[in-house]
Amino acid sequence: MRDNLAKHSALVLEECDMGPAQPYQWYVEAPPPPSLAHVVASLWEIRIPTSADTRMRILPNACVDIVVYASVTSQGEGNAGVVAPPHRSFVVGSTLRSFIVRSVGCRHVIGASLLPAGVQPLLGVPARLIGERIALLQDIIGSAAGEMEERILSTTDDRALSRMSHALVHLLASRVVQPVIARAVASIRAAGGRKRIDTLAQETNLSTRQLERVFVDHVGLGPKTYSRLVRFDRAARGLGTRGTLPWSQFALGFGYVDQAHLINEFKEFARVSPAQFERELATGRVGPQ
Repeated sequence: MRDNLAKHSALVLEECDMGPAQPYQWYVEAPPPPSLAHVVASLWEIRIPTSADTRMRILPNACVDIVVYASVTSQGEGNAGVVAPPHRSFVVGSTLRSFIVRSVGCRHVIGASLLPAGVQPLLGVPARLIGERIALLQDIIGSAAGEMEERILSTTDDRALSRMSHALVHLLASRVVQPVIARAVASIRAAGGRKRIDTLAQETNLSTRQLERVFVDHVGLGPKTYSRLVRFDRAARGLGTRGTLPWSQFALGFGYVDQAHLINEFKEFARVSPAQFERELATGRVGPQ
């Protein structure tokens, strides 16, 4: 497994010119059904006009994503490998930096953002072994990848997300979710990334050192870094409705000390300032978060 994952390049890309804006035809994000809510953050689907040559900024979202390309020729800017037929399904590890993907002639992409507690039950390996890589789904779950593709790609209508959901339920059957990680992740997300680590340790009946060790083993990140990513994800989503709210108030509302703190976190994770990201968001050049 380690050798298979090592063959694929890490998704840590250099900043580049985004080029002309090409808005999505539509993007849909849906919550998972109750049976998957403890292991999946969201299901998503995106369509881009066939003729579009589009550059999209993909943000770190504190999740590991399963991505199935119904029809696409796509490549990363910088170090990322080419994503093209015959391979249609991939696993994208939890990244700490945004990266830019160029999609040429993309028609339909379906995805699922897995919570850290769901990575091992659904994929059979902990998130730390995937790291920040992009890997072929078949290299991780074997022949089940082909079965999953067949389930999802058997329809081209609005049932694609439902079929993704059914495929994940099938993968999860008879698998056990690590309860400590599930509780810790749920607590961090419910608090918007503002949960104190000592409080989290008390909630999980672990010492802070034990919590750190268990979290890193299963998630690949420490609880503090994961919390920062969750807070950033909330803030990035919130920018779509900021309106005329002053930046200082916006920052405080998402748990940042001040505007400078917000800017520093965006430059680290998004590689751009909040203001620039907000402009990209308005022109449809930000991919699934």
